[in-house]
Amino acid sequence: MTKWHLILGSLAFVYLGICVFFYVYQESFLFHPRTTRMDYVYDFDYPFEEKFYKTPHKGNIHTLKFKAKEAKGLVFYLHGNAGSLRDWGWIYADFVKKDYDVFVIDYRSYGKSTGPINEANMHSDVAFIYKEVKKEYAENTIVVYGRSIGTGMAAKLAASYTPKAIVLESPYYSIKDVAKKMAPIFPLEILLKYKFNSYAYLSDATSPIYIIHGTNDKVIPFLSGEKLYQLHEDKITFYKVEGGQHNDLSNHPEFEALLDEVLN
Repeated sequence: MTKWHLILGSLAFVYLGICVFFYVYQESFLFHPRTTRMDYVYDFDYPFEEKFYKTPHKGNIHTLKFKAKEAKGLVFYLHGNAGSLRDWGWIYADFVKKDYDVFVIDYRSYGKSTGPINEANMHSDVAFIYKEVKKEYAENTIVVYGRSIGTGMAAKLAASYTPKAIVLESPYYSIKDVAKKMAPIFPLEILLKYKFNSYAYLSDATSPIYIIHGTNDKVIPFLSGEKLYQLHEDKITFYKVEGGQHNDLSNHPEFEALLDEVLN
């Protein structure tokens, strides 16, 4: 065996090892939950309600609801991939001032929520709870709002239900589309257990869809969200935020303009 055979063999071994490592531990790359003790007391400076939902496949999903004084409807909020409701609860302020109640979900392994996590369970939990929420709110008063990883679940809801509107903040075309920018040499179609193929769901959506994305987003590239928009330009209103990053869109005037348009 020649020196080059040894080098190539070693490189192939390392490549295969990286593939196996990524496949086994990909949840650690994709999700960054912050767990919370069950007895933890939230300290938001606004009234709120806590509720758990027993969902299929051993899910126990924790939620918070913030009620506006004279609510016109509900924002059903699906948050990003890091933190928990301890970090995300603050978003209520953007919506209660527009006279909308706000309902926020912690996914499995986030905050006080428990249960085995996988893509199917995440979609199932969201759909189960959405149907429960519809018992209290007329669907034409519900705005489904997905942010970052939450846009994939919001997109799938859009394919099966007819809320007042769907808002996707910093969305992706698919997880593969984002991952291939960072790891183009790996067989992602095989390795990725989480697909979140947003592009496949929006074709069946009948509710108005709004996308807002920053051009300087380093987490989910602007081009991924733009590609999602270009696939369905006939049914999507696109808010392009020049210079906007992944976590600062609420500081830009386009964000307020979006809320004014959707939460009318």
